[in-house]
Amino acid sequence: MKQRGLLKPFVVEHLGKLLVTGLAGILSSMLAILLPITIGKFYELMFGTGGGRSILLAFLPDSIFGSIPRFLGMFTALILLHMIASYAKRYLVASTGELLTFELRNRLFAHQLKLHTRIYEEKGVGKYLLRYSGDLKSIQNYLTKGIIGFTVDLLMVGLFLLVLASISTTLMMISLIGMFLMLLPLTGLNRRLHDISTRRRNQKSSLLSFVSQRLQSIITIKAFNRETPERERFLKRSVKTLDTDLNFHRISSLIHVLVPGMLYTMIAVMMMAIYWQNQHGTMVEETSLLTAFLLIITMLPVLRRCLRVTVTWKLGMISMKKLLHVMELPTETESLDDLYLQEGQVRLEQVCIHFSDHSYLGPLTTTWNPQSVHLVKGGTGSGKSTLVKTLLGIRDEFHGKIFLDDQEIREVAIKSLRKQVTIISQEYPLLGRTVFEAISYSRKAGKRKGADLMLQKVQKGLPAAVHLQLDDLIGRHGGTLSKGQELVLLVTRALLTRKPILLLDEPFHSIEPEFEAHLIRLIHRLRKKRNIILFVKHHEVPDLEFDSVTELHSQGNDEEAVVRHLDQKAS
Repeated sequence: MKQRGLLKPFVVEHLGKLLVTGLAGILSSMLAILLPITIGKFYELMFGTGGGRSILLAFLPDSIFGSIPRFLGMFTALILLHMIASYAKRYLVASTGELLTFELRNRLFAHQLKLHTRIYEEKGVGKYLLRYSGDLKSIQNYLTKGIIGFTVDLLMVGLFLLVLASISTTLMMISLIGMFLMLLPLTGLNRRLHDISTRRRNQKSSLLSFVSQRLQSIITIKAFNRETPERERFLKRSVKTLDTDLNFHRISSLIHVLVPGMLYTMIAVMMMAIYWQNQHGTMVEETSLLTAFLLIITMLPVLRRCLRVTVTWKLGMISMKKLLHVMELPTETESLDDLYLQEGQVRLEQVCIHFSDHSYLGPLTTTWNPQSVHLVKGGTGSGKSTLVKTLLGIRDEFHGKIFLDDQEIREVAIKSLRKQVTIISQEYPLLGRTVFEAISYSRKAGKRKGADLMLQKVQKGLPAAVHLQLDDLIGRHGGTLSKGQELVLLVTRALLTRKPILLLDEPFHSIEPEFEAHLIRLIHRLRKKRNIILFVKHHEVPDLEFDSVTELHSQGNDEEAVVRHLDQKAS
């Protein structure tokens, strides 16, 4: 019930459309039943076989169907009406399914944007990409085929049995018994098909993930001549997938053969029953018999869908369970008060952060005042990047307190915290195809002028040959840029936010000397406008005058505290 509750908001919001879809399905089913009946009426008119005993055909008025010309006109009208109703049903069902996928996809992505980054760090990103393909399609099928389609098909089976009952009670009983007997082997086969389908989808997903990882690492494969071993690994996975695919098609083909075979067997049993009745004086009218056989042939695909609907249900439930697992993952807190800064002071009191199984940072007590430049230095693994993520509210597992203008960051809304703090770091990649898309929060045309002015300010003093323009393409995550050009865009993106606290996480790493000198000049120009905090390695300390210096060293559980804070200015 919890999984089905995933559909409840959609059903409530779109109840009117679902009712119209159901009515279109009912009309289409009724016309699908009526067409074979009218063919029986044509047989009666053409060959004069009617004996007046057919209650079923008697309800068709002679004023409409009483002659061949009238019959042909009405029969053509019924065909057109059936086409219209069938089109309406198919389109409404398909559009309802796509609308469900659209809303679930949006809800899923919006929720994933709010998840704690530690979830992606622990489980990876690729695991969640698969929810957008197979699982959403299975949930769509659950609604369109498993609920709407099955309801309409069930109604059509009911109408079919009523029509048979009006022709012959014996034929109706044979149909009921035949459907029950068909369920016995098909239920087992469908259960087997469900297990294979689940394994098949998981293997295809695993194969897709394998290909994605290898193609993303293609440069490593080429550099170390790993084409042969990687191809062999792929082949092993591919062979397993092939075996599962073949098993799937064996069972699926058997089901597709059994359903019509058993239905035609049911027709044969009806024929034997009719023959036996005729031999014992209970005659079945020729026209009604023809109508019954036409109805059974018409019902062939309907019964096939009904007998296979359990697979749709089970796959849909599995996918809803997976989707709910993601939707129930914890998100960042948003229901707290907003943060409002007057100055932009950052104060840490006995802050201790665990960033691996046996290492942690702190306890750290320090104050970084606004309109100043502060240096935080430490070696690899000392906790610099972890502290940056903590100040941005990306990590919230820490002891002690962090204040921004006397407001504790765990007591304010995350979004409002990030409205005051910005970051320049190569670990926070550029998003977008062009320079403008990468540096601008809003991509509206009206923002281009301001973005261009800021870009030119940041680039002022650099050689013209490395200057970038708003419409220049940058590749995926800035892949076509040099490290220095990437830094220019990272700085521009940060400054366009106009936030009072500016964090720089190892900004001098791997950049060209002219860009390093240029960044130092930019920091000098900004020092009276921002609270600037640089996080660098020991061997990357730039030639700047700092208002404070904090040294970080990671420590284990049995080691002593490691923070040394210098309150005097240092260069």
